Amino acid sequence: MTLTQLRSFLTVARLGSVKAAAAALDVSEPAVSGAVGALRRELGDALYVRLGGVLALTPG
Repeated sequence: MTLTQLRSFLTVARLGSVKAAAAALDVSEPAVSGAVGALRRELGDALYVRLGGVLALTPG
């Protein structure tokens, strides 16, 4: 787990989308998606689900 992964995940969770998080972090959307994906694989958890065009955190 890296600081970049955590920062990316928290920004996606706060803003509700990868696109918005990428803009806020001044990085590309694939960079944010990759960081969050790596964190999801490492933790073995979904972390969030897509509800329409918005991401929602999973409980727990």
